[in-house]
Amino acid sequence: MTKQDILGYIERAPTIPAPGQRPQPLGPGAIEHPAVEPWPGDRVEPWSKIRKITADHMVMSRRVSAHVASFFEVDFTRVAQLRAKVKQTYAERGVNLTFLAFIAKACAENLRKHPIVNAAVSGDSTIYRADVNVGIAVALDWGLIVPVIKHADELSLIGIARAINDLGERARTKKLLPDDIQRGTFTITNPGGFGPFAGIPIINQPQVAILGVGAIEKRPKVVSATDGTESIAIRTMGMLTMSYDHRVVDGADADQFLADVKKVLQEFPEGAV
Repeated sequence: MTKQDILGYIERAPTIPAPGQRPQPLGPGAIEHPAVEPWPGDRVEPWSKIRKITADHMVMSRRVSAHVASFFEVDFTRVAQLRAKVKQTYAERGVNLTFLAFIAKACAENLRKHPIVNAAVSGDSTIYRADVNVGIAVALDWGLIVPVIKHADELSLIGIARAINDLGERARTKKLLPDDIQRGTFTITNPGGFGPFAGIPIINQPQVAILGVGAIEKRPKVVSATDGTESIAIRTMGMLTMSYDHRVVDGADADQFLADVKKVLQEFPEGAV
């Protein structure tokens, strides 16, 4: 996304051309999408500028990166208990504490530990980013935008939760600044908020990995007691999916990162809440 495109997002709401009007090209580097003839009775709605930018970016990403995905099921029961315990206290401080804040915190802590996941590809070189800047995808009525939490690894849980609240609200009210949606090093998208069990997101170039969060809900789960006996219990479960660029991120690297994120979430320290 160019600076001009970002400024266009900020300065005005995306406009929809009148039916039958051909969208204007975005200039060099734009991707041509095949034309399909509408049938009688169909409604044609040309893309807004931000929808065109998103479409071009996603198609480019699939062409550039060798996409592979790993799936990890996570037991969020401890997170759910901690969240229920402090949610009201956070609300009194003006912060809505969501599961996404815990996930972003767990990722931010482990991106420093797994620098290959916090990297970018430049030609035939890998850039290991010095900063940990976590982008949080926000779905809007007219498109998708990814504001970025800068230096997320330096923030506490409430700091990350506050940043998610602030960036999400300013995205919805069209008050983001150009810097708010630049310099991301890793992205989290949360389709689970709409109900899907899991999804396979497309990498947000030039990053090398993106985490998708599935629906977090109560499900029956086999649990083992300390004496080795097993039983079925109701647990709060969710699926994390990470798409990564297999040109530089090996499966072992991706899976170890996800395993560490899972461990943090299932053993989240009460002192960090």
